[in-house]
Amino acid sequence: MTARLYCLDASIYIFRAYFSQPAQFYSEQGYSLHAVQGYLTCLLRFLHAEQPSRVLVAFDESLGQGFREALYSGYKSQRALPDDELAFQLRCCRAVSEALGLACCADEQFEADDLLATAASAAQQWGDAVTVLSRDKDLAQILRSDADRLQDIGRDAQTRLAWQMEKGVNCEALADYLAVAGDRVDGIPGLPGVGEGTAKVIFQHFSSLEAIFNNLDALASLPVRGAKGLAQRFSQHRDALFLYRQLTQLRRDVPLDERCLQGLRYPAEVSAIGAASGGLPEALIERLLARYSRALNWG
Repeated sequence: MTARLYCLDASIYIFRAYFSQPAQFYSEQGYSLHAVQGYLTCLLRFLHAEQPSRVLVAFDESLGQGFREALYSGYKSQRALPDDELAFQLRCCRAVSEALGLACCADEQFEADDLLATAASAAQQWGDAVTVLSRDKDLAQILRSDADRLQDIGRDAQTRLAWQMEKGVNCEALADYLAVAGDRVDGIPGLPGVGEGTAKVIFQHFSSLEAIFNNLDALASLPVRGAKGLAQRFSQHRDALFLYRQLTQLRRDVPLDERCLQGLRYPAEVSAIGAASGGLPEALIERLLARYSRALNWG
């Protein structure tokens, strides 16, 4: 059986819990622990279901100060920094993950996506399969073989082929596609006058920005509205498009220590989970561990 590395995008699940879970428990400082509770539940559910031996959990610490913001001031500029309560819960979620024996990483320059892509790339070079645990479309760039998966915890995993058929974009061309189509969530404008539909048609015929600029005349024959003007449009915005691709493309060269690179799992320190969580009741933690009784097993 092919070895598998699980790459968990923690922020997706922390924010999901933060905005959907009701507040039930509070820390000594008076901060709600609802995001921690929801994240811990989600994490244990995943560990119980998969019993993985290799997991890397990545957290975001680069908002507002990462290399992408330095390249382009509009990148994620509409996003507010976490307030004190959310920042506290983010720290607790990492501490909980570590108490469960999972390899965790974060970086002030690189996003969680880059950290996961780096570890995934190493695993793929070793011949291992990768499962990315996230709802973030950007992470589909990681899928390189039919053995790789993209999965939202609690839902069915998607193969690389299934994702491409659903989205109409090849995983290898996703960064280039987003540079052209734009990404409102991340503040990336894209090519003016070209939306998602046109961009999909373009990348069904071209594999990359380089391929487009090497054959601009071929754009005129594409079955899209305004095809005759595409070559001029691309030429006028060449530099911007390559800049946008630097924003959309995942980095695979982030320095990671050996444990994170391999996602090595250590035995959990069950007695430390309560303190790590910021003060979730021990009775709640015991109930969760009983419900997800295989969460601490692997191999």
